[in-house]
Amino acid sequence: MPINPSPAVLRAADVLEHLAARPGEAFSVSELAREVGMPRATCDAVLLALAERALVDRREPDLRYVLGPACIGLGDAARDAGALLARVAPVAEALARDTAACVALSTIDGTDQRVEQVFDHGPAFGLRARAGEAVPFAAPFGAVFVAWAPRGEVDAWLDQAGDLSADERARYVAALAAVRARGYALAVANVRPSLQVILERLVDRPDAEHDLRERDAVIREISHSEYLPLEIADDASQRVNQMSAAVFDAAGRAVVQVMVLGPTYDLTRGEIDALGARLVAAAAEATERIGGRHPGRAT
Repeated sequence: MPINPSPAVLRAADVLEHLAARPGEAFSVSELAREVGMPRATCDAVLLALAERALVDRREPDLRYVLGPACIGLGDAARDAGALLARVAPVAEALARDTAACVALSTIDGTDQRVEQVFDHGPAFGLRARAGEAVPFAAPFGAVFVAWAPRGEVDAWLDQAGDLSADERARYVAALAAVRARGYALAVANVRPSLQVILERLVDRPDAEHDLRERDAVIREISHSEYLPLEIADDASQRVNQMSAAVFDAAGRAVVQVMVLGPTYDLTRGEIDALGARLVAAAAEATERIGGRHPGRAT
């Protein structure tokens, strides 16, 4: 006899997911019941049970509900256990296999963007990443982590890039708008081949001062280039270094970057669009797997 999911647990999950998707808001029982499609009495009972475990918090005196402090510990435990990456990994593996490319997953680690896992089905001489490689979380790197973020986070990302002019900052803001419109970030050629070599050396010797200085010098040069194109040419092929899309959590925050490293030949507009569509679909599947939501779509 098959075992079915517990309806009570599913209802509790519906409530928690709704609260997580709108963390800045507090809800009455009636509002929550209506928005998750649950009878009011049932919703009230679910909230009381969740409050017993501090998974939700009932504010006084308005009796409105928000996520409770126990959710912090649960989230930290899941993140530390690598559960998030474990759920995304099968999607990345399938994408790498289906596109015959090297696909990497990266996250934000303090002030760096770091490659966590690599799924390599690319050609022998194609671009590839290595687990442990890191670049500063600053423009132009990690665009998908900030493309849907509040303006304050965008400004901090730009500030970390150093001495950008007003025109360069404005161009980056426009580039992020292009990322949102396409659903993915596109990095074109002109990245210095030496950067990849330096990043690989730093995996083994992360404190090597000479390599760090050389890396930072190359990155400063890249930050002043047109690394993130605003448009994709219709009538000319382009050499693409990598394409990236974001995996979002339940609050609509970008938490993982799925990156496809480009081939060693130029791509037409049609080829770029086709690969971009497959990448976006994979990121959407990964978002669903971790119980997340795209910030541009309602829950």
